[in-house]
Amino acid sequence: MRWLLPLVLLAIMVSFAGCSSDNGNGASSGSASPAASATATRSPGGSSAPDSLLPSPNPNAPLYIALGDSLSAGVGATDRTSTAFVPLVQKGLPAGTGLLNLGQSGDTSADLLDHGHVARAVSEIQARNHDNNPDNDVKLVTVEIGGNDLLGLFFTLVVPGKCPNVTEGLQRPECVNALRDVFEKYTPNLKSTLDQLQAADPNVKIALLTLYNPFSGGAAGFDALAQLALEGMPDTPFPDGLNDLIRAQAQSSNVTLVDSYPLFAGKAHQYIAVDLIHPNDAGYRVIADAVLQAIGS
Repeated sequence: MRWLLPLVLLAIMVSFAGCSSDNGNGASSGSASPAASATATRSPGGSSAPDSLLPSPNPNAPLYIALGDSLSAGVGATDRTSTAFVPLVQKGLPAGTGLLNLGQSGDTSADLLDHGHVARAVSEIQARNHDNNPDNDVKLVTVEIGGNDLLGLFFTLVVPGKCPNVTEGLQRPECVNALRDVFEKYTPNLKSTLDQLQAADPNVKIALLTLYNPFSGGAAGFDALAQLALEGMPDTPFPDGLNDLIRAQAQSSNVTLVDSYPLFAGKAHQYIAVDLIHPNDAGYRVIADAVLQAIGS
């Protein structure tokens, strides 16, 4: 079925274009609160901060902050304000908990820092968790990031045929060096994100998510490449994958780990949206349930 590959690539390219664009009406985030201006600001990288689709979080109520990329923004959900994992997690928290969703489609682990999203979360934590009102604290921060760090390699190396599969990719220095470079840059970015959040309040609850494989049980060639990148492969230059880096950092930083990867194993046809990358409503429900279970809600 040679016709299938071009269709898969086309769908992923359309998805990638959507992920790299501004959130527009897709992302939901809280607007002004005690630590931020009511007007949208321009990030250091030049892109605008995500716009709010939700009412401003109650300054006197507890708050949940979501940091991440298009998954936090809810791409793939039928309704990003209700059926994506972030609003589902919010619904599972104590009644009255507000939401500040700083998820930005297309963000890499570096963008999360450079675009001001981590700084915004830090200022919110500092303002709420150190005032005289114990009822308005930031109670939870979810962090999911890294998919776009890897997706860049897909379009620069896999699609053009430079690294078409695992076997050939591991034999080509260009492919090995590119993946190694992603890993070497990712860990410091993730550590910096968690360090800044914990410096704002060492007691704030942070849930760190691993990445799922959207091709598991679907496109075999892409599945194998994703497995290598996410989980590593013995007897190769990559015995550990990106998820292993996430797990190690969760342990080092003493934050709650939410391991999404095994939940999607073999479930591409059940949990992945028609864009072939993002979760559908069922997939987002699985992620949300895993978060709530991990944090004990």
